[in-house]
Amino acid sequence: MDFLKTAIINKINEYQKISLFFHEVPDFDALGACYAIKRFIRDIAPEKEVAIIGLDVLEESFSRGLFIFDKQHVTNSFLTESLGIILDTANEQRIWTERHKYCKELIRIDHHPQVESIAQIEWIDQSYPATCEMIGELLYLWDPKYILSPTATFLYAGIITDTNRFLYLNTRPSTFQLVSKLLTTNFDRQRINDSIYLKTLKEAKFDSYVMHRVKLIKELKFAYAILAKNSFAKFQVELRMSMVHVLNNIEGLEIWMTIYYDDTIKAWRGSLRSRNYPINQIAEKYNGGGHKLAAGFTLNSLSQAKKLRADVIEYLKQVIKTNV
Repeated sequence: MDFLKTAIINKINEYQKISLFFHEVPDFDALGACYAIKRFIRDIAPEKEVAIIGLDVLEESFSRGLFIFDKQHVTNSFLTESLGIILDTANEQRIWTERHKYCKELIRIDHHPQVESIAQIEWIDQSYPATCEMIGELLYLWDPKYILSPTATFLYAGIITDTNRFLYLNTRPSTFQLVSKLLTTNFDRQRINDSIYLKTLKEAKFDSYVMHRVKLIKELKFAYAILAKNSFAKFQVELRMSMVHVLNNIEGLEIWMTIYYDDTIKAWRGSLRSRNYPINQIAEKYNGGGHKLAAGFTLNSLSQAKKLRADVIEYLKQVIKTNV
C-alpha cells in the first residue's frame, strides 16, 4: 500500500494550493483528518496554501473547543487552482458544500466501504477503524519529524472517537502502534478528552429525553427513537446529531436507530447501529451509507421513517429465520 501513499504525497507536492473537504455533520475523524493534514503541511511546506472548505458555513458547535474555524470564505478561483482532498466521506452526496467539483484534481482518503469513485486517486480501505489512522500512516511515511504535537492532537481525537476509545473490534494492532508514536509528541490528552466527552447539564438531560423516546420491539431485539422536531431547541442543545450513541451498550439489542430533524439542511436524518448484522445496505436505500455496523441516512420526509422501520423489522425477521 506504500505505493499509493507515495503517489498521494507526490501529488500533494505538485500543488501550491490544497483544498480539504469533509462530510456533512462532521465528526472528530473527519475534522481531525483535515486539521492534521493542514497543520502538517504548514510545518513541512509553509510556502503552500491549505484551506479547509466549508468552515465558514459550519455551525460553531462542531468545533467542540478543539478546532478553530476559519470563517473566511474560500473563493472558487482558489479551488480551481488547487488539489482537492476529500476525507472520511463515503459518497459524493455527503461532501460538505459540494464545492470539490471546482478543484483541478481530486484525491480521496476514506475508511468506509467504497460505493462509488469520486477522485483521480482514491485510497479506500475499510479495514482501518479511522481515517485519522490512515492519515497518520501517510504523514509518518512522508516525514515523521514534522508530526508535532498539534498534528498528533488532531489525529488522536479522530482515532479515539471512531474506535470508541479502542473498544470497537475493528481496532487493530497497528492502531495502537500509531497511537504510541503520537503519544511521544506529548500532546494534551486531557484537553482532547474534555472536548469530546464532557457535556453540559442540558446535554445530559437531553440524553434522558432520548431514552424516554425509545420504542422497543423486544422479540426482534430492535429499538428506535424519533426525536421531536423542536427537541434540540427545547433543551437548548446546539450540536445537532443523531444521538444514537445513547442507545449503545444496552443488553439484548441487536439493532438500534434514531431519527432527528437537522435544521441546518432542513431534513430528517438518522443513524443505524448493529451489534452483529450488517445494516449499511439499509441506509443506502435512504440517501445514506457507511460501515457494516454503523451507518447514517437522510429521509425525504418523516413519513419515510415508517418504511425504514419496516425494512429493519423485515430484515431482522429474515435474519432470525435464517439462524433458526
